Amino acid sequence: MQAITIGTAEGIEDIRQRLDDEFRFLQGEGVNIRIGQSNRGSFTFLDCCVDSDPGTPSQAGNLLRHYVASALSDVIVEKWEQELIRRTIRGSYYYFSHDEQGQIAEQTGRLLSAGAGPVETDQLYKVTRKAQILHRLRDYLENADELVLEGFVTFRLRDYIEEVEDAVDRAVDDFLMEREYKEFVRLLKYFVDVQEPRMDHVHVLIRPEGSFKLVDDQGCAIRSEYLEEFVVEMVESEVNYEDLLISALITLAPRAVTVHAVPSVERDESIETILGVFDERVTMCYGCESCSLPLPLSSDSSQMTLGH
Repeated sequence: MQAITIGTAEGIEDIRQRLDDEFRFLQGEGVNIRIGQSNRGSFTFLDCCVDSDPGTPSQAGNLLRHYVASALSDVIVEKWEQELIRRTIRGSYYYFSHDEQGQIAEQTGRLLSAGAGPVETDQLYKVTRKAQILHRLRDYLENADELVLEGFVTFRLRDYIEEVEDAVDRAVDDFLMEREYKEFVRLLKYFVDVQEPRMDHVHVLIRPEGSFKLVDDQGCAIRSEYLEEFVVEMVESEVNYEDLLISALITLAPRAVTVHAVPSVERDESIETILGVFDERVTMCYGCESCSLPLPLSSDSSQMTLGH
């Protein structure tokens, strides 16, 4: 009789359910696998035994190992991975609040699934991780008929654990950067809200190559003593065009801002910052004539036509 024993200190219900799901496929082939359950101290063990052998004993053993490994790899990726993430955060980043730890755990999951992409991409990365773990389980069960899941994950999946831990570290970095960015935007918004507007309406023309232009309602380049002083100061320091654009708008503090942008820069970082700082003052436009007009490069600083 072919048999494999699986032990675990927690999550036995998840394992039992996945084994039942896997073994159900074998019933149609006339193969019945019986599952017995017993306790040894704090561990629960499931004994999986083939009651009727399909062909030779070796064939029965291969089928049993495959379906057990498939069930366990699913449990590790779908259930244990989340607990491993939370445990890593609680151990290394205990000083974050409960809600912050939850946000970090969500970001870790996205990083492990190659970012916040489409559902198909997320599933692809899960399948890839499962395939790697499945291969390790099959190798282990070739020479052993008993497996304690905690021990297997700790000692046989060390590289997988390190991948999860590295994703947690990167998620924390992302979380801190996002928090600093939100605080930065909050301060800029406060500064804009408390100062007197210097213009009623500013149109921002943004192009994919990294240039922008500030114009008024008549389409004329904005000329202002405030911008003249601002440009002189900014030219003397090293800044990128996003910083320059945001700083120029804050200097003018307009009552209304219309951003004209082609779709390729629809939600770039500079636009996200404008939306965060000026909030309800901002109107996005993607369809007027100004949205598609090329910007002539000019040495006239008052026109605010700048590139990278």
